Amino acid sequence: MTVDPSQRQPVPELALLLIGGSMFFVATVVKWDALFIASIFLCVFAGFAALISTRLSRQSRRTIALATVAGVVLTGVGAVHMVKDASEPVIFSLGLLLYPGGSLALSGFINLVSSRRRKPRSNPPPADFTDRT
Repeated sequence: MTVDPSQRQPVPELALLLIGGSMFFVATVVKWDALFIASIFLCVFAGFAALISTRLSRQSRRTIALATVAGVVLTGVGAVHMVKDASEPVIFSLGLLLYPGGSLALSGFINLVSSRRRKPRSNPPPADFTDRT
């Protein structure tokens, strides 16, 4: 199986997953609940973002921007419902939209930043086919 060399690899997302894992370890050692919760969200968002990032990177810049906005909206809706349903025994809540929304927003943001840094592809100069005999 070969990988297209122009395809963006999910290195930033995997780095964030590693940072989230180390935050999780530190939070369990120092028993800091806020860092523990933040590390779980970072790991989930970065893990799912790594899965969708390569496919999203093949899209146009406008599509990536729209996906990022949709991710931010889904994250907001999910966060509001997660807080609202915090004390309720709800299995399927709109709060679950937080996870795909955060992942889509993170992946879109990283793709927008990385596509801005990538050099535009230029076509190679045409070969000189003149006869030199």
